[in-house]
Amino acid sequence: MGDRSEVSPGAPGLLGRSVETAALRDLVRRACAGSGGALVLLGEGGIGKTTLLDSVHAEHRTLRVLRLENTQSETELSFAGLQHLTGPLLRHLGGLPQPQRDALGVALGRRSGSAPDPLHLRLAVLNLLSAAAEEQPVVCLVDDAQWMDPGSLAVLAFVARRVAAQRVALVFAAEDIGCLGELAGLPTRDVRPLGDRDARKLLDGTVRAPLDQRVRERVLTEAHGNPLALLHLPRWIGPTEMAARSVGGYRGGPKRLEESFRIRLSQLPTDTQLLLLLAAAEPDGNPLVVRRAAARLDIGPDAAAVAEAAGILDTSTRMSFRHPLLRSMVYAAASSTERRRAHATLAECCDAMQEPDRHAWHLGQAAAGFDEEVAGRLEDAARSAARGTGAAVACGFWELAAALTVDRRTRASRLLSAACAKRETGAFREALAMLASLRHEPMPAADHARVALLHARTAYAVQRDEEAVRLLVDAARLVADEDPVSARHVLLDAFAAVAYSGRHLPRERIVDIVAQTQRICPDLAVPPDPSPDTDDSADAESTESTESAESTDGTDGTDSTASADGVVSLVLRAQMASVSKGPVAAAALMARVVRRSLAEARSDALDDPNVARLASDAALYVGDARAWQRLVGRQVRSARERRDHAALSIALNHQAMVDLHFGRLDEAAERVAEAHGITDTLGMAPLRYADLALVAWRGDEQRGVPLIDLAAREAADRREGRLLTATEYARAVLHNGAGRPEAALAAVGELYDGAGAGYRALLAAECAEAAAACGQTLSARSACEVLRDNARACGTPWAEGLYLQTEALFRDGREKEESYRRAVEELTRAGAVLQAARAHLLWGEWLLKTGRRTQARQPLRQAWTVFSGAGARAFRTRAAIRLGAAGERSVRPSTGVHTLTAQELRVARMVASGETSREVGAALFVSPRTVDAHVRSILRKLDVPSRRQLRHVEGLRPAERSEL
Repeated sequence: MGDRSEVSPGAPGLLGRSVETAALRDLVRRACAGSGGALVLLGEGGIGKTTLLDSVHAEHRTLRVLRLENTQSETELSFAGLQHLTGPLLRHLGGLPQPQRDALGVALGRRSGSAPDPLHLRLAVLNLLSAAAEEQPVVCLVDDAQWMDPGSLAVLAFVARRVAAQRVALVFAAEDIGCLGELAGLPTRDVRPLGDRDARKLLDGTVRAPLDQRVRERVLTEAHGNPLALLHLPRWIGPTEMAARSVGGYRGGPKRLEESFRIRLSQLPTDTQLLLLLAAAEPDGNPLVVRRAAARLDIGPDAAAVAEAAGILDTSTRMSFRHPLLRSMVYAAASSTERRRAHATLAECCDAMQEPDRHAWHLGQAAAGFDEEVAGRLEDAARSAARGTGAAVACGFWELAAALTVDRRTRASRLLSAACAKRETGAFREALAMLASLRHEPMPAADHARVALLHARTAYAVQRDEEAVRLLVDAARLVADEDPVSARHVLLDAFAAVAYSGRHLPRERIVDIVAQTQRICPDLAVPPDPSPDTDDSADAESTESTESAESTDGTDGTDSTASADGVVSLVLRAQMASVSKGPVAAAALMARVVRRSLAEARSDALDDPNVARLASDAALYVGDARAWQRLVGRQVRSARERRDHAALSIALNHQAMVDLHFGRLDEAAERVAEAHGITDTLGMAPLRYADLALVAWRGDEQRGVPLIDLAAREAADRREGRLLTATEYARAVLHNGAGRPEAALAAVGELYDGAGAGYRALLAAECAEAAAACGQTLSARSACEVLRDNARACGTPWAEGLYLQTEALFRDGREKEESYRRAVEELTRAGAVLQAARAHLLWGEWLLKTGRRTQARQPLRQAWTVFSGAGARAFRTRAAIRLGAAGERSVRPSTGVHTLTAQELRVARMVASGETSREVGAALFVSPRTVDAHVRSILRKLDVPSRRQLRHVEGLRPAERSEL
C-alpha cells in the first residue's frame, strides 16, 4: 500500500533512506544513459515507499515522469492501471503496428473488440514507452503494485524485463512480492523500519505539544520504526489521549493503526464520515458522482473541508485519500448497512445509460440479499465486459451476480461463467476451486459435462499428474454420449498427460486408462497383433508416395479402417497401443498415423494442437525424419497463422528438435529463443526439452549442467517422467561428447518403454556407446537389442542407422567397417547429420585404436568438419584430439556465425533479410533500441562494417518470424 511518510514531496532529504535513495538515483542515471531497468521497493504499509517515489518524482521533474497510484477498488478493473499510465503517451499511438494499436485500443476502451492479444498488447506498451523515451527519458513510478489489476501488472512486468537498451526506468512499490509472481526476478530493495535515532528525530519533529518521556518511549517502542505510525498517531490522537493509552498500551502493527484511526474517525462530524464513505465506495473517486450522492444524503459543503483539514481527503482534483490505507480503513470501519446505503446512493447518481456496468456494480454492492433483477443487470455487465474490457472484469460481475441469485441452477450457471472467465485470465487455481464446488450443484446434464471437462483440463494445466489423467478420462465419459468427437479430443488430452507422466504413472493405472477408453469409444479397440505388413512401414519412400497421393486426391486408401473422425481416432488407437503393448508393437499403428496425417495435411484435424503434436510424435516414434520435419513444419505454420502463441511455443520446441536432427544447431537455438520469448511473455512454464538437447549437443557444460539439474528438479516436483528422461539423454550426450563414458553410462536410466517418442532409441544409442567404451558388454548388448527390435518394427533409415552404428561396436575387421559404412549411409539418408558424424567418429577412433592412423584420418576429418560446421563443440574437440593423434596437423577452430548468441543470430538473419529494427523488435518481443544494440554487437563479432553487408555473410539465411 502507499505509504507517504517521512517528508512532503520535494523535500531535500529523507530520514534513514540514503541507501534506497542512492539506488533509485543510480537507476534513473543509467536509464538516462540508455541502459534502462527496473527496481521493486518492498516493505510493510506505512514504511515509506510512497515517499521514496515522491522523492524520485521531485528530483527528476525535467524527465517524463509517469505516476500510477493503484487502489484496492480498481484491482478487478482490467487494464485500469494501463489507462492511467499510458494516457500522456497516446500521441505516439499512431506509430505502432496495426495489431499492437488495435490491442492497446481495446485495452484502453478506445475501440471495441474481443479481449486483446497479450503479446500485441505488451509490445504496444513497450514500443509506446520506447517512442516517448526517444524524446526524453521516461520514469514510471508504480505505487501499490499489489493492488494493480493483473492485466496491467503483467504488461508492465514484461516491459520491465525489456528496457535494458532503453531510456526507461520503472520503479514498483509493493508490500510483498510473494503475491506478485509477475515481478519475480526483478531487482528488489527492502525498505526497512527506521533506526532508533531517525525514529526519534521524526517523532520530535511531528509532535508539537510537550510529550511525557514515558509516553514518548512507549510510542517509539510500539511504532517499530514505521514512519506512518510515528507521523499520524500524534495527529489523530491528542497528547492527553496518548498519555492515557500509555497505561494500557497498543497492539503493534496494522491493527493498532486501524484502531487509532477508527477512534479519530468516530470523532468527526457525521456528515464528514458519510462523505468519506461515499468517496471510499466510488472506485474512481469521481468528484461529480460523489458530490451528487452527498447532496442526495443532505451532506453539507463543510464536510469536505473538515475531511481535508483532518488530513484524510484531498478534493483538489478528485476525491482521493491522502493515504491508500485510509480508504480501506474508512470502508472497513463502516457497518454493512452503511456500506449498502452508500452504494445505493452512488447507483442513483450514476448515469445508467452511459455507465451501465458501474451502475450495475453499485446496485450489486447495495443489495441486502437475493435480487434477480440486479443479478440480471450484473450478468449483462459481465457479457459486456467479456466483449470489451476483458475476462477479469467479467469474472467479478459473474461472481457478484451469482451471489445475488436464489435459484441454484441459475446460480450454478453464473458461477460456471465466472470460472470460465477466471480460466481465460490464467487464474487456473482459482478457476479450479470454483469448478470443484460446482461438480455437485444441480444443473443440466450438458452443463455437468462441461464443468467436468473444464475442471479436468484446468487441473491438467495446473499439474500434469495422475489425478489430472483420471479427471480427463472421467470427463470424456460424461461427454461421450452427447458429443463423441469432443470425448475423443479429451482423451487425447489424457494420453498427452500420460506421455508427460511417463515412468511415474503406475502400470495398473495405464491398463485401467486403456480399458476405460475402450469402454468410452468401443471402436478404438487395439488389434491383438498390430504388427506391420509390407505396406505399413513409414520409410522415406512411403513418405514420397504419400506426397504423391496428397497432390492428387488427398486421401490414403490404406487406412480405410479409421473411423469417421479420421486422424483423431487413429492417433488415439496408436497411443493406446503404445502405452499398453509397448513401442515395438505400436510401431505399425504409429506408421499409419504418419501416412494418414501427411495425406490429410490440408484438413482441419491437424489444426488441433494436440492432434498435430501427437501426429508429429508418431513420425519421431517410428524414426521417419522427413515426415517428422513436414508435420512439425505444418504445426508451426498453423500456430503462426492462428496466432495461437501457447501452441506456437510448443511447436517451436518440436521444430528445434527437428533442426538438431538435421544438424542445424544455430537454427535450433533460434527456435528455443523464440519459444522462451513467448513463454516469458505469457507467463507460461518454460519448455526445456529442446534447450536440454541443444546445450548437450553443443557441449556447453557451463550452461548445460545447471540447466539439466534445474530440469531434473522440476521433473521431480511435477512428477514429469518424460522431462526426467530428457535430462538423462542430455547428460549422456554431454558426457559422451566430452569423452567421459563412465559418467554417460551412469546418467542413463533404464530404457523405459514410456520414455516418450524417440527418446528410447536415442537413449539406447548413448548407452551402448558408453557401455562399450567402459567394457560393460552386457549393458551394451542389451541396448543394441532394443535398437535391433526398434529397427525391425519401424523399418526406417534412421532406426536402421542407429542399430547398425551400435551393432558395429560388437563386430571385428571387415564386418565392423561394413557396419559403420552402412550406418553412415542410412543415417545420412535419414538426414541425421550429427548422428552420422558420430558414426564417422566411432569408426575413426576404432581405426586409430587398431594402429591404422592414415585410414583413420578420413572418417575423423569428416566428423570434425560436420561438428565444426554445426557448432557441436565437445564432439568437435574430441574429433580434433583424435585427428591430432592420427597425424593431422591442419585442424583450426571455426569462426563465423557460431560466435553469435541465439538471439544475435536471429537478429542478424532478419536484418540480413532487409527487415528494419522496428520489424525485428515486433517479431522478437523487444524494442527497436534493443535490436540496434544487438546489431552493434553482431557487426563487431563478425567484423562487418555495416548492417547492409550482413546479407553477404555465409550462414545468414532468411529467418522465420512471428507475425506480431
